[in-house]
Amino acid sequence: MAFEKAAAIMLVLDAEGTIQRINDRGCAVLGYDRAELLGVDWFETVVPAASDVDLATVLEAVREDDAFDIHENVARTEDGEIRCIKWHVAGLRDDAGEVTHLLVSGSDVTEQAETERRLRRYEQTVESSTNLLAAVDQSYAYVLANRAYREFYGLDQGGLPGQTIQDALGSDQFKTIKPHIDRALAGELIEYGTTRSRADGTEREFDVRYFPLEDADGTIQGAVAALRDVTERTERERERQETRDTFQGLFHGINDAVFVHDFDGRFLAVNESARERLGYDEGELLGMTPWDIDAAEETGDISEAIETIRDEGELTFEAVHVTKSGERIPVEITSSLVTYFGEEAVLSVARDITDRKERERQLEREVDRLAEFAGVISHDLRNPLNVAQSRLTLAAEECDADHEHLAPIDRALGRMAAIIEDTLTLARQGETVGETEPVHVADVVGQCWDAVATGEATLEIVDEFTVRADRDRLQHVFENLFRNAVEHAGNEATIRIGRLASGFYLEDDGPGIDPDDRERVFEPGFTTQERGTGFGLTIVRQIAEAHGWSVTVTDAETGGARFSFSGVEIVE
Repeated sequence: MAFEKAAAIMLVLDAEGTIQRINDRGCAVLGYDRAELLGVDWFETVVPAASDVDLATVLEAVREDDAFDIHENVARTEDGEIRCIKWHVAGLRDDAGEVTHLLVSGSDVTEQAETERRLRRYEQTVESSTNLLAAVDQSYAYVLANRAYREFYGLDQGGLPGQTIQDALGSDQFKTIKPHIDRALAGELIEYGTTRSRADGTEREFDVRYFPLEDADGTIQGAVAALRDVTERTERERERQETRDTFQGLFHGINDAVFVHDFDGRFLAVNESARERLGYDEGELLGMTPWDIDAAEETGDISEAIETIRDEGELTFEAVHVTKSGERIPVEITSSLVTYFGEEAVLSVARDITDRKERERQLEREVDRLAEFAGVISHDLRNPLNVAQSRLTLAAEECDADHEHLAPIDRALGRMAAIIEDTLTLARQGETVGETEPVHVADVVGQCWDAVATGEATLEIVDEFTVRADRDRLQHVFENLFRNAVEHAGNEATIRIGRLASGFYLEDDGPGIDPDDRERVFEPGFTTQERGTGFGLTIVRQIAEAHGWSVTVTDAETGGARFSFSGVEIVE
């Protein structure tokens, strides 16, 4: 009866491991009917193949010691579940002392083993946590403290259990945290932020939680403290807030209109200048898009501009904004991709260019009037000049060809013709360029060299390259530079043309240009030659600036003058 009614698993095996008898508890735990187990091999049926316990091992142990404990081995139930069993095996002997049967008893410790595994995992998790974790009992004595907690306060693990907070951290620290612990011991959950000092004196910021430590029946046994180091997070938040404050100050303090919009064009933010210029309040603008404030018939396709910004990251273009009252304001917009609250967006700064546009219109009118005036003057001057030149030819035929007055008159008339031609070129061509196209510099240079009287001078093309320019205007640039080089460096000068990172250069091996004169050489009428008009380099600079280029004068490596052009679009 004791065998059958035992709370433990009870069974009898013969010396071959065959089940001779099993009690109700054993059948219940293993899930078999008794008839299914009687007469079968225990080790083949119930013991998993991966187990390190077999019949030979058990028999050998029992023969030597009469009993054998197998701690937390496993058994396979009828439905395949693996249970953790703590086995005890005793040998039953015959009159000759031979082990004939095995009496096996087992305790099912599956739940206990699982609980212990969970506890070990929990302890490992607590110990390895980067948060500071500690628990104390009702007398404020430590029950546990993980590695992070011990290292932060410089505590020794060996002497910590049983030590009070006051003994470990000091009276001042204990007085500070005791009110929070008392509330946790009373069943409250407490959360707050604080600053704590490490053992080395450095300070860190923490989010702190205190909560009660309860047993299974809900009785409060102590309190748990969990401290999460938020020093870096707090610093990042502080920096982000400072950045936001700075951004807001710049955003609303800038005089230009500033807009932030998504790729559908919906305005996400607008500054005060935008609201004042357009006449809308913030609520109105945040419900609008660029299509609502742009004069589309004058500015082109906004969708295309947004796609360009998305693909290339930035874009500068001109547009016309229409205010709430209908006023049209020309603007230059510089747009770029930004991250706005974690999402990609477009930041656009719109500068009012009304005054610039008016100056451009005035300049165009002045240029037109100057060109018209130059045309009239050149026409009116050429007629008497032609008469004078014709009379000079007749005088040369009738008088002695070597007459002392004829040559000076001829030179004077020639200089007048050159001044008229350069003045007309400066007025009509210097300020504007026509359609630009890829221009192979070597081809243009060759044509200009043939068109200019260069004497015995030598041309060297150091690099072959192509630029985007107005071909006719570029010819005027090189023609004037060639004339200038030959006039100053001599008929036997060597002139070189080569490529720069963002443009090109032309240099000679002549005497160079005095540093004090390098800016003045571009002024209208400035010349150091008796026969020069002083307009050649002025034309060069104006044509360069009309292309959007810059031109400067420096010393060449050979000691002559070097004209460098930058901001040039190099095609290849």
